[in-house]
Amino acid sequence: MSEEKQEISRAEMADKFIELANEFMKTESKERVGAAIMFAAARYNAFEASSKSKEMMKDKNDALNWYSLEYKRMLEANIDDLIDNHS
Repeated sequence: MSEEKQEISRAEMADKFIELANEFMKTESKERVGAAIMFAAARYNAFEASSKSKEMMKDKNDALNWYSLEYKRMLEANIDDLIDNHS
């Protein structure tokens, strides 16, 4: 009998990263924690982009544009959520 693997939602994964960030905030400033999260995302996204490309030099600008637009879209949605629900 094979077990079906349950997929973890993007929101659940993000919540786990935020839990870890909150642990770091016990000893670090939110600015340092935020900078570390952005650095980790950039490092992981660079790895992801390079694993999808056979010619990263050629695809670099497309990757930078795509990730930048996605980050801006996600940041804007989260800022809007804070404005709508916490103001």
